[in-house]
Amino acid sequence: MKIAVTTPTGNIGRALTIRLLGAGEQPILLARQPEKVREFIEQGATVQHGSLEDKEFVVEATRGVDVLFWLTPADYGSRDLRVFQNTLGDNAAAAVRTNKIPRVVDLSSVGAQLAQGTGPVVGLRDVEKKLEATGAHITHLRPGYFMENFFMTAGSMASHGAVFLPVPGSARVPFIATPDIAAVAAERILDATWTGRSVIELVGPEEISFEEAATRFGDAIGKKVSFSEATPGQTREALTAMGVHENTANLFIELYDAIGQGKFTSEASPKKGTTTLNSFAKDVFRPTFDAMTR
Repeated sequence: MKIAVTTPTGNIGRALTIRLLGAGEQPILLARQPEKVREFIEQGATVQHGSLEDKEFVVEATRGVDVLFWLTPADYGSRDLRVFQNTLGDNAAAAVRTNKIPRVVDLSSVGAQLAQGTGPVVGLRDVEKKLEATGAHITHLRPGYFMENFFMTAGSMASHGAVFLPVPGSARVPFIATPDIAAVAAERILDATWTGRSVIELVGPEEISFEEAATRFGDAIGKKVSFSEATPGQTREALTAMGVHENTANLFIELYDAIGQGKFTSEASPKKGTTTLNSFAKDVFRPTFDAMTR
C-alpha cells in the first residue's frame, strides 16, 4: 500500500509514521524539514521535501498514493488562520482530485460539526467539506482536547504553581493523548475495506475538569499546582507575546469560550483512548518538566 503522511515531525504524524513502519509499510513523508525524519528514511520511508502551502508540491508528492493522511497544521503567526487553513484544504483537495487518491484519513477536531463559534475548529470543518467534495472515501478523525496542550503551561507551573487558561476550572473535557490518536489513524489507514464518509470521534478514557487536571499534573511533578481562570485579555497578551498573531489569538479565545459553554463535545459515542491523564503526566510530561527546570 502506498501511503502519504503529512506533518511527520509533529506529535501525531511522528507516532503514526512509527506505527506504519512497524506494520511493514514504507510511507511517503511530506516534510518541510527532512533532517528531522532522517531516522525514518533509514527504516524505509521516503521523504518529499516541501511545504503544504505549495499546491504543486502536494500534488506531485502524492502521485500514485492509495491513502493520504492529511493533518492541517496551525500557523500561529498567521493574520487570518482560517484563510491559511482553507488554502491548505484546497491544496489537499487538488491532490486528491488530480491523483484520484481513493482514501483520505483527515485529522479534524471534536466540534467540527458546528458551523461557527469554535475558533480554529471552524477552519478544520472547512477542510472536511473540501475533502468530501472530491468524491474520495473520507474518514474524519475528530479528537478532543490534547493532553500535550499542557506543555504550554509548564512555564507557569514552574514559576507560579498554576495553570492559567481562559476557561472555567470546573469545565470538563475528555483529554486525549496524541499517540492514541495516531493508533486509530494507523488502524484506519491500514484497513482497505471501508468506503464512503465516516467520522470517528476520539476521547480519553475519562472526562475530568481543568481544576482536577492541574492537581494531577502537580502530583506528577511533585509540586502543588492550582488552576486559575485567565481573562480573555490576559490570554491575548500571553499569546501575542509568544508570537501568535492577535487575530489568531482571538480564535483560540473563542475556542476556549466554546469549551466553557460545553460546545466542545462529541456528537455520538466516541472511541476511547487508553492513556490516562495520570500516566501521561507522570511518564511524558514530568521528564520534560524536570529537564526544563533542572
